Amino acid sequence: MKKFLILIISLFLISCSSTGIYKVTVTQGTVLKQDDVNKLEVGMNKDQVIFILGNPTFENFFEPNVWNYFYQVTRGNDTLAESKLKIIFDAENLLEEIVVIKLDD
Repeated sequence: MKKFLILIISLFLISCSSTGIYKVTVTQGTVLKQDDVNKLEVGMNKDQVIFILGNPTFENFFEPNVWNYFYQVTRGNDTLAESKLKIIFDAENLLEEIVVIKLDD
């Protein structure tokens, strides 16, 4: 009788458990919108770019005049959204080029 009761309880607990593994959604970086990118103009200074896009996600030590903006949303191994933008400044720290690598809206 005791083994039968343990078997029934075990089956009940197994049937109540979830078969899928919960995957956390992870958001990283700076949210980029096409409207904000459209506001950028060649000749803007760094402060103006920060006002529109915010601080860059990371700056390359070896390329001080290049700012990189990156945004990614993942769940487990799946990438749900991803945006990459490179801002290049000239020697006078004025916006010289905008390179849109990938932009999800």
